[in-house]
Amino acid sequence: MKKSIKSAVSLVVAFVFVLSFAVSAAIAAPKTYKITMATPSNPEDNCVKAFFYFKDLVEKQSAGRITVDVKHTGQLGGHRDYMEQMKMGSLQAAEVNTAVLSGFDPKFMVFDLPYIAGSVDRVWAILDSGEGKKFAESLEKKTGVKIIGWMVRSPRNMYNSKNPIVTVKDFKGMKVRIMESPVISRAFTLLGAVPVPLSANERYMALQTKVVDAAENSTPLIITQKEYEVTKFVSQTEHLISPNIIGMSAKFFNSLPADLQKIVLDAGDATGRYESKLDLDGDAAAFKELAKLGMKVNTVPDKSSFVNAVKPLYQEYRNQIGGDVIDTFVNFKYTPKK
Repeated sequence: MKKSIKSAVSLVVAFVFVLSFAVSAAIAAPKTYKITMATPSNPEDNCVKAFFYFKDLVEKQSAGRITVDVKHTGQLGGHRDYMEQMKMGSLQAAEVNTAVLSGFDPKFMVFDLPYIAGSVDRVWAILDSGEGKKFAESLEKKTGVKIIGWMVRSPRNMYNSKNPIVTVKDFKGMKVRIMESPVISRAFTLLGAVPVPLSANERYMALQTKVVDAAENSTPLIITQKEYEVTKFVSQTEHLISPNIIGMSAKFFNSLPADLQKIVLDAGDATGRYESKLDLDGDAAAFKELAKLGMKVNTVPDKSSFVNAVKPLYQEYRNQIGGDVIDTFVNFKYTPKK
């Protein structure tokens, strides 16, 4: 009997010890978080490379408390899908272009005004002057999506299957795939083209099946998306410098402890600048590569016919975008780096 009691006591003591150890371990183990990041682009694209850069930064700096899963190649849809998913909190982070953002916040239409940007460095200077913070605060208030980084992409150029574009006359009747933006649609109408709004993951098929004759994008994407296979001419119109944001569900961000929030914000900023540098470094090489791949590349030394054609847009959209926003971009004093 005594032996049985002794055995029972020993079992209870052992159970209590194991339970207390498990509880202590659970208390000691830090809470972990998972960020799923979405992009419509292929792995070769600089935005995807930048997302994996973000993954490395965040996972290392958080010592594994945050894991990042990059979903590329449109696995979770397109930019507009990402916005809706982040608003609902079902997606933690994504790349979204400012053309799509303009449907949620009209201020972002300023990036869709052709030739307002000047240069990639000038856009960075404007954003870093405090304007980037204003855009971020406005978007978060209206949508619940937080901007943790900006990816200022290289200038957008025209590419098509019909003819080189040198003056505004070359646009006549050309069906152009555009980003989903009323400003861009109006711009191409003024240029004499027929704008066709389509999401990024529909662009290749539209070019291949001749639903559209042309598209416009940062030049390296023509290579990474293999769209040189379905077009013949690329023209250096440099009509837009349109950033993509690294957006994050504010609900998710606010669930993070303060130290992890800082890691995410720092990594987001570093990632945006990393992507922008990749784009600029690869831009000149992209034109050479496209020529090797059989495309006919032409420069556009005189862009005045394009500039004059789209000039009415600045006044047409002044009230919608905000005169103060347009004036900031037009009048911003910037000295190019030597």
